[in-house]
Amino acid sequence: MTRFLLTIALSAVLLISCSQEEPLARRTQILMGTLVEIALKQSDAEKSRHAVDLAFDEIKRIENLFSSYLPDSEISRLNRNAGEGWETLSSETIEVLKRAQYWSEWSQGAFDITVGPAVALWKFDDDQPTLPSSEQIDLAVGLINYRDIQIKEGQARLARKGMSVQLGAIGKGYAVDRAIKILQEEGISDAFINAGGDLKSIGMRSPEVAWKIGLQHPRYPDKMIGAFSLSKRAIATSGDYQKYFIQGGQRYHHILNPKTGRPAEESGVISATVLANSVMDADALATALFVMGPQALEKIRLLDNTEAMVILKSGKTFFTPGFQTQPGFIYRGFEPGMIG
Repeated sequence: MTRFLLTIALSAVLLISCSQEEPLARRTQILMGTLVEIALKQSDAEKSRHAVDLAFDEIKRIENLFSSYLPDSEISRLNRNAGEGWETLSSETIEVLKRAQYWSEWSQGAFDITVGPAVALWKFDDDQPTLPSSEQIDLAVGLINYRDIQIKEGQARLARKGMSVQLGAIGKGYAVDRAIKILQEEGISDAFINAGGDLKSIGMRSPEVAWKIGLQHPRYPDKMIGAFSLSKRAIATSGDYQKYFIQGGQRYHHILNPKTGRPAEESGVISATVLANSVMDADALATALFVMGPQALEKIRLLDNTEAMVILKSGKTFFTPGFQTQPGFIYRGFEPGMIG
């Protein structure tokens, strides 16, 4: 009998704290399938508590719209009615579907939220993930095509029966963006939210110190491979170490290539990190970059206010020109003998 090992990394991006800095108000909840942390400078305890409550409530609200695991969500309803009539959806769901199509076109299908049929086969979120047959995967791939998401004013439909969308690689980022906006509306000017490696910060850690962000080592979760300061920016990382199982000595990770229905291995990437203005865009781009490989950095370089870093299995690392110029940037790299 095959033994499965499933590992879930709660965060690929971490906030680094220094002992001499003033304490933060911090709270965590499990939402959208990951650990969500909200931290902010606390000058008024009651105001801070209320703002954080509202931010968590906003993430829950978005989860109730986007989750394909909640039967009453808009996305579940859209999936159930694939190949049938039009579904009336909220403006937010329509917005995210359109943005997903934009990045699908940009990446020529490397990012594709209609990967749902393949995701369902692998069952990465179950206690016992499965290794699908080639026949099953081929059938699933035949249902993957972002161009078959049809959208009109306030409505959308999936063109073919059996199709399904998964917003995990863009919806979580949108939820973080919305929660940050809620904090700002409540008068919070210095805070960060980290949802399993999808992170955005506003303001400063202290009057003269920016938020310091650490990047997890792709093979040694208790080590950091790099760090830099972040303010008013978003960051997201996609890695083969965040969710995977091992069968017969081979690692099968959860980032699927929509064109093959299998874990993306062709590019040789084990970690892709993107800096952008919104977490929604950083989230989608990190997934696309993981699948496309380091050659896609040339396309990312042409995007406004966007930087990226890619780490290969060999340990070789590629950056867009502006990534290494981030304030306080440190890159430790792989230690000899630590590749694998």
